Amino acid sequence: MVVINSHRTTAIVIRNDGTKVTLVPMSAGKLAATTLSFDEFRREWTETDYGLDRALGTFLHHADASGATGEAVRGLVRLQQRDSYVASLF
Repeated sequence: MVVINSHRTTAIVIRNDGTKVTLVPMSAGKLAATTLSFDEFRREWTETDYGLDRALGTFLHHADASGATGEAVRGLVRLQQRDSYVASLF
């Protein structure tokens, strides 16, 4: 899921267990994952109609160029692999 906040920061949700949400916000420099409570996530972030596959490409390219934490890279890659596997089923 691609989300945006009131500061116009775009992020990709890499994990949501219903209690906590982990997302990777786009930032200048190194990307890092952030974990919020589900309620806080709902207050601060709204879903966008920006395509997930396009956003993943942009985020992974940025991670290659500027760096990213291990958790952020693993989450983004896992999401990309999951989406490519699901797409191949159809």
